[in-house]
Amino acid sequence: YWACPQPSRAGGGHVDSSSIVVLITDFGDSPYAGILRLVVKSIAPGAVIVDGTHSVPSFSVLAGAYVTYNMYKWAPKGSIVTVVVDPGVGSSRPALAVKAGDYYFVGPDNGVLYPSVAREGFQHGVSLDPTRVLELAKSRFRGKLGPRGWQLSSTFHGRDLFAPAAALIASGVGLEEIGSPISLDDMKKTTLEYVEKTEEGYTLKIVYIDKFGNVALSAPQGSLPIYSWQRALIETPTGTFQAHIGRKFSDVPPGELVLYVNSFGFLEIAANLDSAAKKLGVEIGDKILLTPL
Repeated sequence: YWACPQPSRAGGGHVDSSSIVVLITDFGDSPYAGILRLVVKSIAPGAVIVDGTHSVPSFSVLAGAYVTYNMYKWAPKGSIVTVVVDPGVGSSRPALAVKAGDYYFVGPDNGVLYPSVAREGFQHGVSLDPTRVLELAKSRFRGKLGPRGWQLSSTFHGRDLFAPAAALIASGVGLEEIGSPISLDDMKKTTLEYVEKTEEGYTLKIVYIDKFGNVALSAPQGSLPIYSWQRALIETPTGTFQAHIGRKFSDVPPGELVLYVNSFGFLEIAANLDSAAKKLGVEIGDKILLTPL
């Protein structure tokens, strides 16, 4: 599926980044992710598909927003970042396509796109019209449609709406052709930054847990002076723990907890060669209390 367009004579082999479609989903190792790739290629054969990740924790809009926020900026400018973390699929939630800063964003209006769009700078966007998207997609589709044609399903908008919209944008179709205008204020909001000062310390939210069990927190670098602390007391829904302050995992012995600024610029708790999430007994969305020691 990693197939580049033929080199442009004028561009000396440069691939126009507007044909790059980045996929971010919670589909895991499933046929659904592959179908998204096939739909994009069957509508826009010249598109370059990049699998950002299909391992967003299932149904977690907060984690999807965190992953998207920290991933999209590594894509070439002009890329179409397509996010399908959509626990409300089939409901009345709108579907969006937005031009923000140097990127396009396509996905459900459940908050998963908002932090990235807000940081990048909203330019213009639309609430997708499923009928119009499918009409244009079918006119370009190079696959084989069944006897019932291609209809919008109730449970797979990734295939029937988001991937086709991304492919159409990659083909040069304007946003105004596939939906009705919206503003940034119309978008559902999700925040990745949450720091509440209390008498005991700081209340934070867990925004992501990676495959190693590292626990990302809702505090961007500089929001808490952790490097003036010696240790931190961590109060979770399951107990109270202590963590050393460090800059890398190996600053503590195996199995011990360390609080540091991660590679994305957010505070994070890890256990050296172990799972901090399991040790702390926490999940995405939980709140914790940090008290400096």
